Amino acid sequence: FKGLKFTFTPPGRKQAELRLVVLRKTPVDLGLKICGGNLTGVFVEALEEDGPARGADGLQPGDLILECNSVSLKNKTAEEVYLEMLKPSENVTLRVQYRPEHFRRVKDALGDGFYIRALFDHVGDLEQELSFKKDDILYVDDTLPGGNLGYWLAWQLDENAQKLVRGHVPSKCMMDQDSQRRYSITDSKDDSGSGKTLSAAARRSFFRRKLKHKRSSSKDGRDAPAADALSTDSVPYMDDCLSPAYQRVLKVESTNRRPVLILGPLVEPIKDMLLREAPGKYCRCLPEGMKATQQAIERGVKDCLFIDYKRRSGHFDVTTVASIKEITEKDCHCLLDIAPHAIERLHVVNIYPIVIFIRYRNAKQIKEQKDPVYLRDKVSQKHSKEQFESAQRIEQDYSKYFTGVVPAGSLSSICSQIMAIVDQEQNKVLWIPDGSI
Repeated sequence: FKGLKFTFTPPGRKQAELRLVVLRKTPVDLGLKICGGNLTGVFVEALEEDGPARGADGLQPGDLILECNSVSLKNKTAEEVYLEMLKPSENVTLRVQYRPEHFRRVKDALGDGFYIRALFDHVGDLEQELSFKKDDILYVDDTLPGGNLGYWLAWQLDENAQKLVRGHVPSKCMMDQDSQRRYSITDSKDDSGSGKTLSAAARRSFFRRKLKHKRSSSKDGRDAPAADALSTDSVPYMDDCLSPAYQRVLKVESTNRRPVLILGPLVEPIKDMLLREAPGKYCRCLPEGMKATQQAIERGVKDCLFIDYKRRSGHFDVTTVASIKEITEKDCHCLLDIAPHAIERLHVVNIYPIVIFIRYRNAKQIKEQKDPVYLRDKVSQKHSKEQFESAQRIEQDYSKYFTGVVPAGSLSSICSQIMAIVDQEQNKVLWIPDGSI
C-alpha cells in the first residue's frame, strides 16, 4: 500500500446486497487498503483514486470481503486475506457485502486477535522488537500493521495470560520465507556447518531491514515499515502453509480439577499413597465391568463414550467418559488407569489430564524400591526389568504428552513431587492446540 493516495467514497449501496467483483491485477497493486481481521471480518477501508478496484462495478469502503477466488475468508486474519489476494492469477474475484455500520465500528479498531505458542527462541535486538523463548505464549492483535507484511504486533503474556508488553514479532509469512531461504542456503553449502550460521544471520538482517524504516513518531506500532521490506514475489503460495515457527493455541478455563495420569514403574503404590495423603482431593476412576462383544466396545470408543478398555475373563473393564466427568464434577482429581495411547481420546472430548512420568535410572533402582506400608513385597528382578523397559518405551513414544517428569526416589518423595506438580498445573492457564498457522 506504500505511496498510494486513498480517498473515502460515501456509501451508496444497500447492506444486504451480495456482489461479485472481478478485479484485473496490475503489476503494481490492486489499489485497495483493508482493515479488520479474524475477530471482525476483513473490510475494504480505502481505494486508490485511479486503481483497478474503483468503479461503478468495483469495490467501495465498507465492503466486507467474504470470499476471494471462491475461497472463504471467514475467520481469516488481515494478513491471510491479503496473501490470498496476492496469489498468482490474472484476475481476483471477490464476493463482498456492503456493511457500513459494522465497518464504522471496526475500521479504527484492532480486528485481529489470537494466541500463539512460539516454537523457537527469538532475541529482539531492535527497538520495539519482542524477545521470547520457545513455548512462550503471545497474543497477536495486528497481522498487517500499517498495511505491510513481514511482522505482527503481539503482546507478551505472564503465566496468568495477562498482557505485559507489546512489540514486533516476525510474522508467519516472514518465517516461511526465512525457512525457504535457510533451506536454499543449507543446500548450497558443504557439511562444514556454515549454512546454519548464514541462515541465522539472514534472519536477523531480514528483520532489521523491515524495522529500520519505522517512523519515530509511532506510539502504538501502527505506523509500519516500507511495503517493499518483504518481497511479495517470493511469498510462499501454498494451500497448506504450515509454519514451523508458531502454533495457534486456545485458552481453556478449567473450573474443575483436572484428571491425573501417572505413568512409569510402580504406579499403583503411588496412587494408594495419594489417596491416603490427600483424602477427598484424589479419587480413583474405577473401570466399569461390561459383558459385550469386542465390536461393541470398539464402537463405544469410536463414539467417544469409552476412553480405554482391558479384556478380562468373560468381560471388559472399561473407562468411560461419564465416570471421569462424574469425579471431576465433584471437585476431585480423577486418578486415571488408562494406557498412554488413550490420551488423545481424552483430548477429543475436551478432557486435558495432567500427565506425570516417573523416571527411574535403571531396573536395579526399581528392584530396590520399598516402603513398609505401600510396597511391602519386594519387586522381583524379572518384574523390575519388565517395568523399566516398558517405561523406556512410554517415554520414547509419549513424552510429548508429559506435563511433568519426576525423578524416582523414595515413594514418599515421588508422591510429594507429584502433588506439587498437580497443584502447580491446576493453577496455571491451560493452553490447547488450535490447528496450525
